[in-house]
Amino acid sequence: MIQKYAAALASILALCSAVPSTAVSTATRAPDPMTVIKTGLDEVIALFNNQKLPLAQRRERLRSMSLQYFDFDSMAKSVLGYHWRELSATQRSEFVPLFTEFIQDAYLSKLEEGTVEKIREAAKTADVRFLKQTYLAPEYAKVFTTVAWQDHRDPLEVDYLMHKDAGQWRVYDVTIESISLIANYRNQFNRIINSQGYPKLIEDLKAKREQLRRYMNQEASTSGSH
Repeated sequence: MIQKYAAALASILALCSAVPSTAVSTATRAPDPMTVIKTGLDEVIALFNNQKLPLAQRRERLRSMSLQYFDFDSMAKSVLGYHWRELSATQRSEFVPLFTEFIQDAYLSKLEEGTVEKIREAAKTADVRFLKQTYLAPEYAKVFTTVAWQDHRDPLEVDYLMHKDAGQWRVYDVTIESISLIANYRNQFNRIINSQGYPKLIEDLKAKREQLRRYMNQEASTSGSH
């Protein structure tokens, strides 16, 4: 269970650091979706193997990189489903950054010193396989991967839904064992809006964001410099 959790968390956080290397020539053809994911997984492993990086800096590095790689605008629109059409321009401009910070904090708050070590250890025996990439449309693709360990019979299926935005392939959803990150939150948000209204969703997201921020600040202040 620890390894499955660690791999799932690593897969989500890996996307945050999948930024093409600045050493690549600008004349080089842009990488395809699978290459981008491979680069991201390599970079996140290097990030977790850096034992000198303090927890707070590790989190902030992932947070800033995620803004360059995830298409949070698309994710925010998708997570609200048909409710998005009902929002005013002002409400939309408020929701996108709020949802972005909520998603970042929801996963980064799980990144404790103990979890960092679990992911680091899991990576030593993990066998990540890139099965295929399928183009759903000219600018939409899905990358299929599995993660397996020597002492686990069944590999973990982790798939990445991507689309090309401004010439760069970016992730707009992740599925782990066929469970969609966006669909999971869409179901939760839809129930709140339908039963208590959109303002209640905003209230809950702001409260959760503040709770997660307080927890992370407290946890980071008491952690070591690993």
